[in-house]
Amino acid sequence: PVNAKTMRRTGKLMKPKSNPLRIVQLVFLLTAAVWLGGTVFFTFVAGPMFFAPELAEVLPKPRDGLVAQALIHRFMAFQLSLAVIAMLTLLVGWRLEGGAFPRARVLLLAGLVALIVFGLFYITPRLEWLHRLKYPDYFIEGATPEQTAYANKAFGPLHGFSQVGNLAVLLGLVAQFILAWKAATLGKGKFNSQS
Repeated sequence: PVNAKTMRRTGKLMKPKSNPLRIVQLVFLLTAAVWLGGTVFFTFVAGPMFFAPELAEVLPKPRDGLVAQALIHRFMAFQLSLAVIAMLTLLVGWRLEGGAFPRARVLLLAGLVALIVFGLFYITPRLEWLHRLKYPDYFIEGATPEQTAYANKAFGPLHGFSQVGNLAVLLGLVAQFILAWKAATLGKGKFNSQS
C-alpha cells in the first residue's frame, strides 16, 4: 500500500528503512553462526590442545586440567548466553510474524540447552572431582590409592561421554543454522518456517 511514509517528495515510491522481522532474522543468524563457529573452534582446535605433547612442557599435568576446566566453564557460559539470545530472537520473530508457533525450532534449542545444562551441572563437576582424585599429591585431597585408581579408571569414559554430548550439541547447532538459513532465504521472509 502506498502511504505518506513510502512516498518521497518527488512522488516516487521508496522502500521502508527497516523491517523489524529482517533485523530479528539477522540477529538470529548471527547468533547461530557465532555459536556454531565457537563450538567448532572449541571442539576441534582449543579442546584437543590440552592433549598435545607440546603443551606438556609448558603446562604439565594436572595444571593442564585446571586450565581446561576454566576454559570449559567459560565455553558453557558462552553457549548459554547465545542460547538465550537465540531463544529470544526466535520468539520475537514468531510474535512479529504471527502464524504457527515454531515448535520444532524451539524444541531443538531446548534440547541443546538441556544438553549444555546437563554437562554443566552433572558431568563437569564429576570430571573436576575425578581430576582432583587422580592427582591427590597436587590437590592435597587425602585420597586413598583405591580412590585414585577409581578416578584413573572412571575419568576417561566420563570424558568420552562428555565429548559425545559436545558433538551432539554441535550437530544440533548445524541443524539449527540450516533451519534458520532456510527460513531466512527460502521461507519467503517467513522467520518461523518449519521446512
